[in-house]
Amino acid sequence: MDVGEVREAGLCMQCGTCIAVCPARAIELDWDVTTGYAVIVHRARCTDCGICLEACPGRGLDFRPGAWWRERNADAACRDFLGPWRRLSFGWAADSTVRHAGASGGVATALLAALLEEGFADAVLAVGMSDEQPLQAVGVVCRTPAEVAACRGSKYDVVAVNTLLRTVLDEPGRYVLVGLPCHVQGLRLAQRRSRRLRERVVLTLGIFCGLTCEPRATEVAALQAGLDPAHLRSVSYRGPGWPGGMRLVTRDGRVRQRGYPDYFDRHLAAHAPPRCRVCPDALAELADISVGDTWLRRFEGSDGVSDLIVRTPAGERAAAAVADRLHLQDATPEEMVASQAATYRVKRDVLRGRLALRAAAGRPVPAYPGLDLRAGPRDILLGALDVGRETLYRRLADRRFPSRVGLSRAAT
Repeated sequence: MDVGEVREAGLCMQCGTCIAVCPARAIELDWDVTTGYAVIVHRARCTDCGICLEACPGRGLDFRPGAWWRERNADAACRDFLGPWRRLSFGWAADSTVRHAGASGGVATALLAALLEEGFADAVLAVGMSDEQPLQAVGVVCRTPAEVAACRGSKYDVVAVNTLLRTVLDEPGRYVLVGLPCHVQGLRLAQRRSRRLRERVVLTLGIFCGLTCEPRATEVAALQAGLDPAHLRSVSYRGPGWPGGMRLVTRDGRVRQRGYPDYFDRHLAAHAPPRCRVCPDALAELADISVGDTWLRRFEGSDGVSDLIVRTPAGERAAAAVADRLHLQDATPEEMVASQAATYRVKRDVLRGRLALRAAAGRPVPAYPGLDLRAGPRDILLGALDVGRETLYRRLADRRFPSRVGLSRAAT
């Protein structure tokens, strides 16, 4: 079995890790607007070494108390959904300009820029949008605070950022990886074999994720706004201010802005990758530090507040190094979970039902030992309703907003 078969089984997370770790360079990615990234294995070059599978998070992950990734952090507090932690905080960037420009208080941007300025790291592996195809999210190597700032804000678009781990393997330096839970999982799996990745990736910053979207979702948003997606010059999904909104700019200078979360309607939400729907890791449990929007009523009307979870000793060192760049206040586990109530419903209640339905249909399911993902009648009902809504709104989008891009090309 290789990662091509993982893709055929519907388990590929589109993280890009396999591209970076393949010693024979036998794996490539294609991209199209409908589904995003697709793994292609060139069998003539493949040596069947199995390294790609070792680094693939698509088949599942061990979440048991004695799991290999917990060993380095065994003394951290831990609970279901939150994962391990050493400190829980609500916070925002001390610089008001950075705070206003960010998706949720500018914490990630302020932290990453400070790590570069303080010499903690030489480069940040982040996510931007392609200059050639604004519907495509791409990995970016940032070596200056200005480059970090250019990548600020959420990207509701699948991205194979872990292809950049090839840069880490080829070019000495100290790197910070910014990614969704699947990206962090892929890195951790790759680090089990690669000493070079263990030494050179000095920090992981995980971004909370309820779900991401296929590029088709952004195309639908452009069509809803009355724009031809083939003529877009740039796309941004969040900011300025909180919660901000989507900004679409065409090559002839027309601009459309839609507020968040209003623009993220059922037509867009229906275009989440199927594998994303059965991933239980909402808060990037394997990261050194995790961040995401704080959805609590007491912070409504602010310029943005982030949940900040410091998980590991490396995370503690990084947070201490940039302490003067952030305003932080302690949070309790109960407050942190409450701030992610909607995500909890998706990543536990609905997910249990979707996993059960997928298994009942005879489709491969990822394995997550250590998590109680057994579905009861209510979970199955929620899962069935979710599948039904997704199917309905995909079909409605196809009828009301037929694709005008139709682009497919090699991504790597």
